Amino acid sequence: MPVAILPDIDEQTCIGCALCVEICTALGPDVLRVKPVEGWKRGKAFVHYPERCISDGACIAVCPTTAIFWMRPLEYTPGQPVPLHKFGRFTKGWDEG
Repeated sequence: MPVAILPDIDEQTCIGCALCVEICTALGPDVLRVKPVEGWKRGKAFVHYPERCISDGACIAVCPTTAIFWMRPLEYTPGQPVPLHKFGRFTKGWDEG
């Protein structure tokens, strides 16, 4: 099974600028989308197709609020939903946040 290092987005920090969605779509993987959020004019970014992620970090690099972070690497089966390790952020090693 492949191992994935995937981005995740902190909805509290995301300002809905969609720069991450634009760069991801422009580079090809097309992983991210913007979802409407009640009471928020622009919506918020989220990971829609995690299995397409190529782990290049472009979305992380363009985020003005550092709302995007790497998730713990997990094994997954292509074509199946990718399990995410909730709150497993990479800072100075994998931390159980």
